[in-house]
Amino acid sequence: MDQEKRLIDIYSRVLQNYAAVYLIHKEDKAYEALQTDDVFMRLISETGSLGMLYSQLFSLNKSNMSRNKGKYEIFNSENLFLQDKYHGSLVLTVDNAEREYEYRIVSISEQESVLLIVEDDSRTRWNDYERLKMDTIQENYLFSMIVNLKDNSCTNSNTTEISASGQDYLDIDYLQWRNAISNMFLPDDRLMFMSMSDPDYVTERLLKEQQYKFEIQMMNIQGQYIWCRLMFIRMKGFSRDYPVFVYTVQDIHEDMIRLLQQENIIAAVEEKNKKLDSINKAKSLFISNMSHEIRTPINAVLGMDEMIIRETDNDVIRSYAYDIRNAGKMLLSIINDILDYSKIEAGKMEIVDVSYRIDTVISDINNMISIKAKEKNLQFNIIVNNKMPSVLLGDEVRIKQIIVNLLTNAVKYTEKGEVTFRIDYCPLEDDRIGLMVRVEDTGIGMKQEDMKELFSEFARLDVQRNRKVEGTGLGMSIVVRLLEQMNSKLEVESVYGQGSVFSFVLPQKVIDKTPLCDRANVSQNNQQESEEQKASLYIPDARILAVDDNRVNLVVIKGLLKRTGAKVTCVQSGQECLKCLEQEEFDIVLLDHLMPGMDGIETLSRIRQMGKGYDTLPVIALTANVMYGARERYVNMGFHDFIEKPIAVSKLEQTLSRYLPVSGNH
Repeated sequence: MDQEKRLIDIYSRVLQNYAAVYLIHKEDKAYEALQTDDVFMRLISETGSLGMLYSQLFSLNKSNMSRNKGKYEIFNSENLFLQDKYHGSLVLTVDNAEREYEYRIVSISEQESVLLIVEDDSRTRWNDYERLKMDTIQENYLFSMIVNLKDNSCTNSNTTEISASGQDYLDIDYLQWRNAISNMFLPDDRLMFMSMSDPDYVTERLLKEQQYKFEIQMMNIQGQYIWCRLMFIRMKGFSRDYPVFVYTVQDIHEDMIRLLQQENIIAAVEEKNKKLDSINKAKSLFISNMSHEIRTPINAVLGMDEMIIRETDNDVIRSYAYDIRNAGKMLLSIINDILDYSKIEAGKMEIVDVSYRIDTVISDINNMISIKAKEKNLQFNIIVNNKMPSVLLGDEVRIKQIIVNLLTNAVKYTEKGEVTFRIDYCPLEDDRIGLMVRVEDTGIGMKQEDMKELFSEFARLDVQRNRKVEGTGLGMSIVVRLLEQMNSKLEVESVYGQGSVFSFVLPQKVIDKTPLCDRANVSQNNQQESEEQKASLYIPDARILAVDDNRVNLVVIKGLLKRTGAKVTCVQSGQECLKCLEQEEFDIVLLDHLMPGMDGIETLSRIRQMGKGYDTLPVIALTANVMYGARERYVNMGFHDFIEKPIAVSKLEQTLSRYLPVSGNH
């Protein structure tokens, strides 16, 4: 009964502007008034039996007998309490000499009682929104809930199979509820739901509109995705001080399937996409700009660092430069994953297996993490089983990314003590081992109730305590996805206030069984052969025009091509590029895309219009704008090929060799 009393109180407050609210009991078939106005009291008594209520309603206007008889019958039998049949609300219209009323029946306590809600239509005059709201509630809807954003509370008024876990959301706050059901949506739709249900967004929309809705796919109790319509409908009196609204989920799966099978399937898809268009455009623009802005300075860092490695004879300086290169390349690999929207959102991260050395992986990780640990006065320990095989087959970049993410988090959330990185192995069949990685810290740890949110995108645990901790909140989510793709799983142990342990076992194929200890005296510098120390491309007769608005990028390009013997001319705009082509012949053009004034696309178009010979002149797109499918887009726009920034020397020389006559290696 406590639950029923609480519900009655909530409904009374939410529906306080209606003409009357009556509670009808199943046990004694009696009713009592929770609230009434003077006019309605003259029509129907305050208390009495269900039969009396039936008689009073029925006699208000006999002209409505035929129109409402079927609905009136609900009052005169046990049907009133058959929630499965009459769940939600029903509308009765009764005319009388004074006013017109709308009657709605709402089940509030299963098989125990119902509410009779009376709306004075002549006083409020329902508009189209109210009619739509009631029509929606009467149809086959799966879930409805009253939300009060002021106290962050949710009260469910009807629940069926969409709450697949059987959860009762009566005692959960709104923000917890949003997180709880976010996994019921497809990955591509989660961000849309979180954006459209954000408290600030809901408030602003409902201050301007009576209701808004959108279609989306949700998982039902059978684990199948069905089409649903999500609606947010403001209650009477909605304001910033009274932010109360109704949230409903309506099953439209059959209608949507029929729609998609009809000839207007394109129109249906366009309608859905239109609702997401503004959000998707903003995300794509942000990610594209962020990718370009981050990769451009990294290109300068790695390019200049490569030239230091080439030109210095000082072993100490060369060692520093190797560390810069290792850290820069790892940073670049992480940025590639985080900023590639299609890979993160759609789970399309590729796993590329290569032969790699364990000692190199450990060295690279040590170079990155030891600096971060030292900055926080933490002890960083690396414990390795030196008997493990030295060369394995796997995705070296992804493995380092996973371990670096775990270690970075450990350092980030540890204020004092130590962080330990353990690496071991266990034998498997068929020349395979289980690469055992364990990261331990003496940090703040996690509360048990927070651990379920650990792998949620953009999540931050213990926000109050960790408000100064930087990061996107994507790191752990990426780790989990990568491990899943490599047939592994992240295990977590944590004690709040004492620390955490993250571990996984990753199946890897053995390439070289030589134990690590037998390679212990291999010089680190021997592992870090600079790309320029390999046999380089030699094209002394080649004439190359490089176009980039960034002066440092041009210095990098010219420096990387120095040993090829080619003649490299550098200009900083599309206009200068066209002028150079008019005055001198070139064998190939390296053309940046995003330049002020005349960008690379317009410059390419103008080159093709210059006449015979220029329509086939090799033009290579050279840009930091490297989102998913970038190469195909540039080729389709008329470029011969595509080179991404930061520029890899091997990639640059490989591309040039396809379009220029090669004199041989130098």
